[in-house]
Amino acid sequence: MARLSKDRNPARCGGLALLAMGIAATGCHGNGPGAVPQAVRVDVVQEVRPDTAERYSASFLPWTQVDLAFKSPGLVESILQVRGADGRMRDAEAGDKVAKGAKLAVVRQLDYTQRLEQAEQQAKQAEAQLAAAEAVFRDAELDYTRAVNLYKTASLTKPDFDQAKARYESTQQQADAAKAVVQAARTAVSQAQLGVSDTTIRAPFTGWITARNVSVGSLVSGATVAFSMVETSTVKAMFAVPDTSLRSIHAGQQLTVTLDAIAEPVNGTVTALSPEADPKSRVFTIEVSVPNASDEVRPGMIGSIAIGGQKDSRPRLMVPLSAVVRLPESSTAFAVFLVEQRNGASYAAAREITVGQTYGNSVEVTSGLTAGDRVITLGGELLRDGQQVRVL
Repeated sequence: MARLSKDRNPARCGGLALLAMGIAATGCHGNGPGAVPQAVRVDVVQEVRPDTAERYSASFLPWTQVDLAFKSPGLVESILQVRGADGRMRDAEAGDKVAKGAKLAVVRQLDYTQRLEQAEQQAKQAEAQLAAAEAVFRDAELDYTRAVNLYKTASLTKPDFDQAKARYESTQQQADAAKAVVQAARTAVSQAQLGVSDTTIRAPFTGWITARNVSVGSLVSGATVAFSMVETSTVKAMFAVPDTSLRSIHAGQQLTVTLDAIAEPVNGTVTALSPEADPKSRVFTIEVSVPNASDEVRPGMIGSIAIGGQKDSRPRLMVPLSAVVRLPESSTAFAVFLVEQRNGASYAAAREITVGQTYGNSVEVTSGLTAGDRVITLGGELLRDGQQVRVL
């Protein structure tokens, strides 16, 4: 049976034009009595669903996933407490949802706060030394300015002028050095403050804990992954297609994803298309972003996405265009010849039909036939109703 071509002419008038070209003006006529049975080819009428959409398996990933580690090493002092299903408070663990900024765990801060206090004390001392150096520099600056004016009027000797100048330059260097010390001390304070801050791990977004690898008393370093989290207010459905399907997909396209785990399908938007094929599988990865405010869709779920096809994909009865002939008693009606068996012989039986749309070399039959009927697809234009035939 001829399959449906995707290169179609949906207009019925086009189908009728093609039929008219394939039907000779002689209409349905046969051979005289005693003639040799006409050789014909036969096919079975089938129900075909035109342009059935291609379905692809999609796996869901979280919008964001991250591993959280302590930057400041030490002993874990506390872990976020949540209320369990039994009503008791317990340490947060995999499966718990936490809000953005939640304090997940804290390393003992004593060592880091002591460093901060020491840095702050050193910064105060440096600032005091700077204040003293700047006061001395201001006095030297005034003396030097006065010396310059007196020297211009020959009211000051050269040795006295040189002495004022040297003191001015020396105190300026001392003040500049004190400023550098203050700057270094302030940097040390900032680093110490950061060290205190880094003793705490906070949730970077509202999401789910997928792993907790530490407990109170654990000794951690900067390489210790304490928690893993995922953000699922939006999830990504990932699937792969061959290059022949890329023309049916574009960024911003709305697609529907069907999941066995959820009663209703979910809708998403194509947000990314792989720029190149996987070198091994030769397929292109497509990303569909699906809003998931209710958290119905979980990472790891499997769904399916239909690409292509038409909204009207109801089953249709199709026959080859070559099977359709003019009805003898009407110049506008169409028919096909069925093959009937009588007394061990095959005979052609005309059946009036109503045609619909054409699809390549096939035409839809909207009435007159049922699935499973045997129709003559070659040689029908030379037959008459009731003529004996020989099936090739």
